[in-house]
Amino acid sequence: MNLDQLLKLEGITDYYILWYGAEIADQYMNDSGLLKGTVDLQKGKPKTEERIYIFLSGIDKKTCRYRFAGKLHPIDNNTIYSFKRVNIQLDDYAGRLVLRRENGFSLYNSATTGKDFIVEEIWGKELHRTVRPFIDYDSVELSFDELKEVIEGHYSDYFKALSSVKGIYMIVDGNTGKLYIGSAYGSDGIWGRWNSYVNTFHGGNFELEELYLDHGEEYFLKFKYIILQILPFKISDKEIIEIEAKYKNRFLTREFGLNSN
Repeated sequence: MNLDQLLKLEGITDYYILWYGAEIADQYMNDSGLLKGTVDLQKGKPKTEERIYIFLSGIDKKTCRYRFAGKLHPIDNNTIYSFKRVNIQLDDYAGRLVLRRENGFSLYNSATTGKDFIVEEIWGKELHRTVRPFIDYDSVELSFDELKEVIEGHYSDYFKALSSVKGIYMIVDGNTGKLYIGSAYGSDGIWGRWNSYVNTFHGGNFELEELYLDHGEEYFLKFKYIILQILPFKISDKEIIEIEAKYKNRFLTREFGLNSN
């Protein structure tokens, strides 16, 4: 299924797609609509009053989320347009419908490109959310159940924050007080690394695997996940591992904790 097919299901054929990149989307929009209420439109100007504009916010260079729809009306110099939100059926998935375009990012996209935006996944609703909103990296301290809720619910505030950085993290074994120091340097940053703990409990770490084999899944319910330091994506894996080693030395996690190397 692609975006063009979804829109045609509700009779929308005259539309234009505006895809705001991940780095700037929050400067222009929130879940309610455009922050400024206007758009400086250089391309894709409305030919009729019926044209619907589909607003997307980037996740990375090839994926984005549907946010809302609206109509634009010229107010100045034929480039500045006022925005008025329009309710469409796709709003049931606003902020949760993830689209992938193999050709990559482009701000201006005509209706002929709608078929290129393929539905990749639909994130879950946060109807029963118990985890408090993401505030900052220093405040992240999640139990296993909270981490599982965040990952499986694909909470956008945590996803945006944790997938955009690499870093060093600590896991606290609440059963014994022992510590584990780990690093995240994959393509999805800390989000990707912590996702592996939700899926496997042990994340492929030797000492944690041993605990899993000895005690089972319930043992990990007393674990806590904490971020020690965030790092930019441009930093090398070698540098991250060196920083990780310093934390292992500081907390003596090889001698008394859960690090085996």
